[in-house]
Formats: sequence, C-alpha cells, structure tokens
Amino acid sequence: MIPQPYRDNFNTLQQAFSDGAACLLECHERATGKPVYVLCAVNRSGPDYELVPFARLFDDNPYELLAPPDEMLEQSSRKESRP
Repeated sequence: MIPQPYRDNFNTLQQAFSDGAACLLECHERATGKPVYVLCAVNRSGPDYELVPFARLFDDNPYELLAPPDEMLEQSSRKESRP
C-alpha cells in the first residue's frame, strides 16, 4: 500500500498539471553539483510564485532499476518455497 503522504503529493501534482501550474526544472545536487531534473508544482500568489519540487526524474533506465510489485511477490514466493 502506498503511504498517504505520497498519495497526497501525487494528487497535488496531478492537480497542478490539470491547472497548468506544473513545470520541469533543472536543479543541481548540493553534494555533487550534478544537474538533476525535477517536476514541480507552481504556487502563485499575485505576482510572486514558488516552485515546489515533487519528483526527480531518472537518470538511468527505470526498467533496469525498478521491479514491479508482482515481480517482487514472485521473488518472495520463490525464497519461501526453498527447502
């Protein structure tokens, strides 16, 4: 189950896209100075705005880095069935 704070952030970002208040922003990691790309919601207050980062995009192939939930269940089942 996805924790509620993550679901709340997703809903906020989804609303930002729906409202046209989302952007892709280039930032830099503080530790390395390496460029990173993030999805942001844009909070506007009159002429002022605030960019709120919500998600960082992958640098590598996400299909190589992540396992879908059903794959994790299969791995777990195989481990349990070993003698």
